[in-house]
This record gives sequence, structure tokens and C-alpha cells, in this order.
Amino acid sequence: MSMRPPASLAIAALSHRYPGASVAALHEVGFRVAPGERVGLLGPNGAGKSTLMRLCCGYLPVQRGPGTSLQVGGVEVAADSLRVRQMVGYLPEQVPLYPELRVREHLEFRAAIKGVRGRGRAAELGRVAERTGLGHMLEVPIQQLSRGYRQRVGIADALLGAPPLVVLDEPTVGLDPNQVLDIRAMLRALGGAQTLIFSSHILAEVEALCDRVVILAGGRCVADESVAEALRTSDVVVAWIAAVAPARSVLGAALAEIGALGRSACVDDGRASGDPRSGAELAGGTGGLRAHEARGELADGTGGLRTKAGELADGTGGLRVGVVEARGELAQVVVTCPSGQVAEALMRAIGGASARAGLPLVRLELGRRRLEERFARVTGAVAEA
Repeated sequence: MSMRPPASLAIAALSHRYPGASVAALHEVGFRVAPGERVGLLGPNGAGKSTLMRLCCGYLPVQRGPGTSLQVGGVEVAADSLRVRQMVGYLPEQVPLYPELRVREHLEFRAAIKGVRGRGRAAELGRVAERTGLGHMLEVPIQQLSRGYRQRVGIADALLGAPPLVVLDEPTVGLDPNQVLDIRAMLRALGGAQTLIFSSHILAEVEALCDRVVILAGGRCVADESVAEALRTSDVVVAWIAAVAPARSVLGAALAEIGALGRSACVDDGRASGDPRSGAELAGGTGGLRAHEARGELADGTGGLRTKAGELADGTGGLRVGVVEARGELAQVVVTCPSGQVAEALMRAIGGASARAGLPLVRLELGRRRLEERFARVTGAVAEA
């Protein structure tokens, strides 16, 4: 059958409280998904992920409030739930199947319910069976299937009729590693052709498949960002083809340029000249960087950079300089910045200072973190460093 164009999803001020519950499952959730995007919906157990998915599918009624809106493909779910359900393919966390039916019989029944009729039904069954690796299992009774293959039947059901929006709740649960790889490849192929929303506790899976992540905690949206943004840190990672001493000098010049060291300080091979003040404590909020009383050397981990001026300019408090290390022909260092803006300024300054000093740069980029780290920070599992 012909594919329908992917659908957008627009949510605003969406709350939901189950009857008798003392706490709302969702509170003022809002975000948008563009047609064809692949979005990972993340959150701890009880965060409201499954509730949100059920609302998007028309499975639960939308509880209206000031500014509340939930639209699929521009259609309000509360106003036309049936039309929305015709646009959505849904895999719940617990897959509902008819165990006494063969796989083919189950999918034929589900296809009929979804309006896939006539000669196109057999072709549609063949399409989803091939996508999900069920081609050789169509005549097997569902009660004889392993858990992994039952999960595949549920995914095939969600894909029947080529819905513009596919919503999958834990689609790879119960699959063995080889099956997980197959399903990941299938989900990746959906990008662009169908909009995909799926939840998973396997964050590496979300990182590999998604364009964006939406993270819920306590029924609230605590993060809505691209995967690239979620993985990006404000660490500046630098490597030169150089010895340690000239690399320190260049780094010191770059830090001075952005105001992280006093402009009168000249850092060269770990020593500074300029402002003769000693015992200077770096500006408040510098994340533990202090100048020693006697010689103005920065605290441990700064790679020997020393300054007697030692005052951080406004906005650079919290900057931490790692050890400038020799790795074969390279000198390497990581500088943790308090914000992306400071990190970008430092990268520009390092590039300019390296060019002026004639030191070849082989790496100058923002560091990366695992999605687990970002998840832990925004859900409150660990404090922001």
C-alpha cells in the first residue's frame, strides 16, 4: 500500500491524573516533534512515559486545562480521537496478542481492523513480516513463539497500514542481542518515512537511533534536546604536535585572552611573569582553583600553569584546567568550562594562539559524554558538576 506522509506531534500544557491518584502522572508537559523525526522518550520508572504514549494514541482521554493541546498531524486528539488513531501505530509495553491464532491470522485480523482490505492486505502483511523478520514464522501459532518473536509480532502490528506516527513502548525488551540489532536496523530505516516515538531503558540504543531525546522526571519534561546536544559537554579537548612546555605556553596565552588568567600574566613552561602579586585567590565560583600563598601556583590538576595575577574574569568562574600531558609526539589537555559559551571562546583563543606560536593542532573539539550521564543529571540522580 502507498505510504502516507509522516505526521507531526505537538504537545502543550498536557497534564494527566489517574482517578484516585494523589499525584499527577503528567504535569504541564510540552514539546514538538517534526514530521519524520526519531525521538527517544526517556525517564525513570514512573516518570509518565507510558501515560504520555497512551494519550498520544488516543488510548487515554485528554484532560483539558488552560492551554492544553495534543495534536497529531495537526488533528486535536481530544476533538477527533478516531481520526488520530487511524494515523498512529502503537506498541504497548505489554504486547496484546491472540495466542491461539497463527501469526498470519493475527496480522490479517489486525490489518482488517485498521482498514487494510482487499488485494493490498496480503502485500502489506508481506511488507511488515519482512521488516520484522517474521516471514518464516507466519504459519506458527503465537502461543508457540518465544518472547522475542512475540515482540516482533507486536512491532509488525504497529507498522500495519504504514501509519504516519509510530509509537513504540520498549520495542526491544525480551529480544536477544542479534534480534536487537535487527530491530534497531528496522527502526533506523523508518527515519523520514514515518515519525517515530519510542521509549527504552537501553540508552545506547536511543543514542544510536534517535535524532532527539525528551526526558521526563516526576511527570515533567526536564530535557528536550538533540542527541548531539545531550552528548556534548563544555570540556575543551586539545592536542598539539608539540612538547609540553610550548603547549602550556599557548594554553596560558589562550586562557589570558578570554580573561581566565590575568592579562598581565605570561605563562611559559609553567612559570609566569607580570603582576607581582602573590597569594591571589581566583575569583569566586572557580570550582576549587586557588593560587598558593607563596608562589601563586594553581591547584592540583592544572598541569603546572602558574600565575601571580590569577584573577578570573566575569563569566569564567568554574573553569578547570587539566594536566598538560605528553602522549608520544602529542601534548594533550582537557579544560572544563562553566558553559558552552566560555568553551567556544576558549577554542577560538586556543586556535589563534596556536597559529601565532606555530604549534600544529591535531585536535580541538568539545568533549562527549555518555547519554547515561546526561540522563542522571537532568533527572536528579547526580548533581551537576
